[in-house]
Amino acid sequence: MVHLSIEYKFSNQPTRNRLEHPLLEILESVHATGSIGKAAKDLGRSYHYVWGELKHWESELNTHLIVWGRTSKGAELTPQALAFLSEISKTQIDLERQVALIKARVEQCMAVLKGDLPMAPSPDEMNAMPTF
Repeated sequence: MVHLSIEYKFSNQPTRNRLEHPLLEILESVHATGSIGKAAKDLGRSYHYVWGELKHWESELNTHLIVWGRTSKGAELTPQALAFLSEISKTQIDLERQVALIKARVEQCMAVLKGDLPMAPSPDEMNAMPTF
């Protein structure tokens, strides 16, 4: 089972609206560069680290992520890894939409806190209001 944690940080700096995970970054980089060595350089890691992470996740997930043994052709993702990246890409789009809605709602909350907007009535207050 994979557990997901979502955190929201208040910041004056722009934040990234994406899922972040070492495996995802490694697969994206290997796919983009076609090489474990180039991916390692791109990520600021050693070849040994990237290779080890790929092997770790293959074992953890009980699947192959890289087509191993084609040293002259560089590194190639398996069809499963490519399908994973495709599905993650769709998930990223959904996440970006949801985070944008959450950010807008938090901005409204902050405006209420600062007194720039009136507070919305609570559900109990809404139920107590007369209807016409």
